[in-house]
Amino acid sequence: MTIKGLMTFLLLSLFSAPLYAAVDYFYLKPLDGEKIKITRQMLEAMPRHTIKTSTNFTPEDTFTGVEFAELVKAYHLKGQSVRAFAWDDYSYSMPIDEMIKYRVIVAYQRGGKPIDVGELGPFAIIYPRDGYAELNNLDVNAKTVWQVKRLDLK
Repeated sequence: MTIKGLMTFLLLSLFSAPLYAAVDYFYLKPLDGEKIKITRQMLEAMPRHTIKTSTNFTPEDTFTGVEFAELVKAYHLKGQSVRAFAWDDYSYSMPIDEMIKYRVIVAYQRGGKPIDVGELGPFAIIYPRDGYAELNNLDVNAKTVWQVKRLDLK
């Protein structure tokens, strides 16, 4: 292959990759205000929490991230629920009280490494479902939103 052909191939590969493959942020939309861009760096600067659990699509593993309660505190969030949206437009609502009670996290690491897009990342809502019998159900499976792009408070 010539240099010109190789460059063409590389450029086409780059532009045909999904846009979200290189995204390292999501948006947080408070009840009363403009959306806030939350980056991985911002999350890494906050208190971290680790959960060892399985999900409906992964075996038991260690997930590290920020408890939703920390986001509520840091951004003075109000509301009854949060609707998480994924890059594929899947969405699901979760009661904020429940997220605080069970110390649900917005995970950015799995097994000590950044979560790859192909592995549910770069951000995922993780419930500690293995630690509570009442969380091992289909509703919690639906709440385990991965490839999070936006969190809207309601």
